[in-house]
Amino acid sequence: MKVFKQIDLTKGTPWKVILLFSLPILLSLILSNAFSLINALVLKVTVGGDSVTAINSTSSISMILFNFAYGCSGGFVILLSSYFGKKDFTQLRKSFYNGLFLSVLVGLVITILGLFVYEDLIKLLKIDEVYFNKAKDYYYIILFSFVLMVISNYLSNALRAIGDSSAPLIISLIATLFNVIFAFIFTGLIKWDTQGVAVATLLANLFSCTISFIYIFKKYDYLRIHRDSFKLEKDMSLHMLKLGLPLGLQWAVLFVGSFFQSRTINGFGNGLATKAVSCYSPIEQYLCMPLHAISSALLSFVAQNYGNEDFARIKKGFKEVLLVDISIYIVIFIIGYSLIDHVPYIFMPKEEIDHVINGPIIKYYVSTFLHITIPFYILQGILTISRSTLQGIQKPMIPFISGVGELFARLAVCFFIPSIINPMNPISNESYVGVCFSTPFAWFVSVVIMGGSVIYFFKKYKNIESN
Repeated sequence: MKVFKQIDLTKGTPWKVILLFSLPILLSLILSNAFSLINALVLKVTVGGDSVTAINSTSSISMILFNFAYGCSGGFVILLSSYFGKKDFTQLRKSFYNGLFLSVLVGLVITILGLFVYEDLIKLLKIDEVYFNKAKDYYYIILFSFVLMVISNYLSNALRAIGDSSAPLIISLIATLFNVIFAFIFTGLIKWDTQGVAVATLLANLFSCTISFIYIFKKYDYLRIHRDSFKLEKDMSLHMLKLGLPLGLQWAVLFVGSFFQSRTINGFGNGLATKAVSCYSPIEQYLCMPLHAISSALLSFVAQNYGNEDFARIKKGFKEVLLVDISIYIVIFIIGYSLIDHVPYIFMPKEEIDHVINGPIIKYYVSTFLHITIPFYILQGILTISRSTLQGIQKPMIPFISGVGELFARLAVCFFIPSIINPMNPISNESYVGVCFSTPFAWFVSVVIMGGSVIYFFKKYKNIESN
């Protein structure tokens, strides 16, 4: 089947090759995010809802640290796609090893930084004391496995950069199965609680890295270790940092906004809103995965064709993917609204959701957030394909500026709207509605900045082609 073969994205009908390339990416995203979902479901069965909430309630902290590194490594591989489009395999190999070194370096820096500051960040989130120690135990181990996570992410992105989206899928599938087995052993049999889930994730990432290296060296001879593989090239490394650091900072900035949004939400309902976050956050991630898969495939498509200097094909691909995104959004909208009432029961023990006093409050927080945000998922689709296009044509500063815009938009809503809605009680149910609008408003700001930039560059490249 073509879906399991390396795809040259400089050839074929744009929407078809992008959609075909995105299918393994979508399944990889599902499996990758299944790590956290599996952790939550395993803990729900083995040790109860408090452990699930402890992990999920601090997800905004991990997102700030992790997504900075992931953004950097994602930026590093843009150069690989460009060289693949040019069919310059010597430079492709050099850029692969330069990017690998930089990814390890970024991972180590973030690990050290995280060990110093994350406990203070947990306190800043105003998380209830009952969850604090469980969350701390979990993230100590996760931070020590962070370099493995970054390497695994970089290798997956590198494979996609050269048109191979099926191998990361298969590797993620096997790693996820390992994660399930170890999680049940460490939490169900050994009774390690959140520490057991973290150790299971560490081992799964170690396995993923090992298998990825073996596959790359066996399948792609132009990526095998060469005498110049570990010789860092200053100009190339600086170019990669120029592409990667703004993207890393962009993702970090985005999740700083999510961090303060979580901090605001944690003040509602005497901790019950925190439980609601642990329900609607993962379901939102899964609903939006098709949009993210398409944008990830578009990034490789744009980067390869940018290296091939085919600007007309880039523009055509963007337009066709926009129509695909709209079609996907309609399906997501229907599925999302049909699931709203069932979401709390997926992630929390039934007895907690059916509790006479707490249950209706948790349901209200989950339902309100999803009813408000689901209609705006189309904005997320537009901003992600705009971001991928700008990254692919090596304009990383615009997504960074957009991320700053999202941050201020989210902060403005969280800090001011609740008090405007109910000055006497800014943590009332009515005020919570205002906080929920911080997410779509942030998306709207990002669409204006990045969508407008994409239109500008398309006009610019059209003028270049006509001359």
